[in-house]
Amino acid sequence: MEARASLGLLLLLLLLPLPSGGLAAAPGALFPASSWGRSRLGIIGGHEAKPHSRPYMVSVQSGGVHICGGALVQRRWVLTAAHCILRRLKGSVKVVVGLHHLQDRGAATQSFAIRAACPHPNYDPKMMENDLLLLQLSGTVSRSRTRRPIALLRREPAAGTACSLAGWGVPREPAAALQELEVAVLDARMCNNSRFWHGGIAPTMICFQGRHRGAAPTKGDSGSPLVCGQPAAVAGVMSFSGPRPGDPLKPPVATSAVGHKKWIQRTLRRGCPRTRGTPQPGDRTPGAPQDEPAGTPTSTQP
Repeated sequence: MEARASLGLLLLLLLLPLPSGGLAAAPGALFPASSWGRSRLGIIGGHEAKPHSRPYMVSVQSGGVHICGGALVQRRWVLTAAHCILRRLKGSVKVVVGLHHLQDRGAATQSFAIRAACPHPNYDPKMMENDLLLLQLSGTVSRSRTRRPIALLRREPAAGTACSLAGWGVPREPAAALQELEVAVLDARMCNNSRFWHGGIAPTMICFQGRHRGAAPTKGDSGSPLVCGQPAAVAGVMSFSGPRPGDPLKPPVATSAVGHKKWIQRTLRRGCPRTRGTPQPGDRTPGAPQDEPAGTPTSTQP
């Protein structure tokens, strides 16, 4: 009922006059990264998750600082957003599994370096299409109550489907706890209306909205999995949102994992091919130590 109510509210907004100056991006384009806004909060309007109720959640960290979320999809592979890591980082990159509070350590958690970073070959940073990245870990995650892979959803979630998102956002303190948010999938045609994303939503994107007014993911929640169904499975990966978190005219958007399932499964089986321009751990560059891992977080928005 709440999902239908949210959809009804957004459909009513279609009848409102467009504010002066307009909120829509140019036809076929999304807001550029420089204009998305830089909120320093985590999930808005959510609540703290039950500790270890999402054992697939991982924190992608640079120099010990959380930069993006991700999902453990196999014991040596993590699925996140391509815009989280692209080039070399000044600090070491690692993935931490089994966290609830970011400061957690001990038997519940495991930390891994990145053996290989595999962005989708057709990732477009301007249009944010194919915003997916698979990270191969340096070791194998030991399954436990706090560490467990999650499957990919079999079918695209229909408009109105109840899903959820979790993340640490950009933590104000090292002890930040995992937050979660209930959301509903929105109709893609509506999201592409001129009053919303103005044609900027590709077929392999999922538009969604918090179940409560103003609730939304923000900066630092990029890469976190959008999960749907029972049992929960990954439907998509958080990619981008509008300049103001919670704006009903610019709902958040995830990259569909279902629409990229063949690429994901092929990469999990074979690994990622070595291509020019894609740095890997161990590569040498002038002035960089040999053990410096790959990646540069270009944006942790939303």
